[in-house]
Amino acid sequence: MGKRTSEFRGDRMQALRQACGLSRAQLALIAGVSPETVRNAETGSRHPSARVTRALAVALGVPITDLSPPGGAVTLRVLRRRTGLTQRQVAEAVGVSAGMVSKVEAGMYGVRALARWAAAYGVSAKAWTAAWRAGREARKTEAVRTRGERT
Repeated sequence: MGKRTSEFRGDRMQALRQACGLSRAQLALIAGVSPETVRNAETGSRHPSARVTRALAVALGVPITDLSPPGGAVTLRVLRRRTGLTQRQVAEAVGVSAGMVSKVEAGMYGVRALARWAAAYGVSAKAWTAAWRAGREARKTEAVRTRGERT
């Protein structure tokens, strides 16, 4: 399924699907995913990828934020997932590899062409920089937490 959307609201998707009068199988057909993917997303047993989240939102006729609302630190990864883009799509827009996008999103590398990166994420340079810093801090916090668990 690719990268997961941790903020996904399966209960919200189910309510929207039911309000539209659609079965899981019908929503799956419209979104171009399997009925099992719809069931897993609704029950929370699996979180859908950014691509699937976008397809489900389009099929339900709602913004992606209805299924994956903003919350917590706004990192580059969160910004990208809100738009429904994959790392590969951002990489193509910026002219780098998907691996580089992953490293930039984690705050491991900075960038030179800030305006191009910000445009790929659909935000201002200031918002992009703040999200990059949030991703870097999250990575550092996770590294400290992981080290603490090993000792």
